[in-house]
Amino acid sequence: MARLILNCEGVGLIMRELGGDFVTIGRAPSNQIVVDHPSVSAQHAVLLRTGISYSLKDLNSTNGTQINGDCVTDAELKDGDSIRFGSVTAIFAGVYRKRCSSHGIRKFWRRISTSGSPKSIAFGIALGLSHLEPPVG
Repeated sequence: MARLILNCEGVGLIMRELGGDFVTIGRAPSNQIVVDHPSVSAQHAVLLRTGISYSLKDLNSTNGTQINGDCVTDAELKDGDSIRFGSVTAIFAGVYRKRCSSHGIRKFWRRISTSGSPKSIAFGIALGLSHLEPPVG
């Protein structure tokens, strides 16, 4: 199942599974994914499932939506895409992914141990690697 991992100030990382064909995102409590931040509009964006993929549509939000640093109004999402709702960042973890090799896991841990970036950490959580210990040496 696809997931959205949000990095919310003062709250930390929040992971939401995308179960429906239509997922609304915004500050208002009526949204399926509520992002309580002043830079996020009441009805900010919607995720639409089409087959095995998701697309994102900005709902004319005040502060806009970006995917991988580019302002968008409508775009198909790919596994690992970085999304910004106003000033709140998120990572999209798609439906299908290859099984991680031990080499890939070691490479991932080296990357986050040197950068420690929230994006790298969130992506590791999305991949289901949070239970693994970093390799020694």
